[in-house]
Amino acid sequence: MGLRVQRGDQVRYDDQKVNNSPPVYLLMNKPKGFVATTQGGQIKKSVQELIRSTHSEKVPPVGDMGRTVTGLLLMTNDEKLRQKLADPKSRFPTLYQVILDQNVQAADLEALTKGIRIRDKVYKVKSAAYIQGATKKEIGIEASNLSPGLLKKILEQRSLKAMSMDRVLLAGLTKKDLPRGRWRVLTDKEIQFLNMIS
Repeated sequence: MGLRVQRGDQVRYDDQKVNNSPPVYLLMNKPKGFVATTQGGQIKKSVQELIRSTHSEKVPPVGDMGRTVTGLLLMTNDEKLRQKLADPKSRFPTLYQVILDQNVQAADLEALTKGIRIRDKVYKVKSAAYIQGATKKEIGIEASNLSPGLLKKILEQRSLKAMSMDRVLLAGLTKKDLPRGRWRVLTDKEIQFLNMIS
């Protein structure tokens, strides 16, 4: 006898969740004031509201982004890819433009690249530098798979408070032709690249 699956039922095969919706892969340039969370639940001004007119099914974000953080955000219902990209061991480039509450000293930039200890783990960024033509409160930080929340904690260890944070590069994807608050579907080539990330 067959079983009729009801809406809201969770179906698993080989311990993998079976998704009855076709895979959706989106890249958003997240605006300020909206929140991206993997926790679920009802949240005011969620990034889901920005895509709802086209995607009524659930397309969750890859990782969390608070209301004050802007920039690139991946969203997909491909659970396997989401888990892969959310894994801290995944190596893919992220680049942030950060405005801080005070001038950043050269010693701070050096400390970020040498490593900052949080609890019993040391986190380091690939590079940290002043943004050309800007004040010393504005820096660019390049790292591998670094979430905005963790980056804020790393900066706080140097008594630096991020006033704004914009993710301008994410796993080789940029904000080119993607205005703030807009999103687009990833190309097949981009999806293949994301699946190749180790």
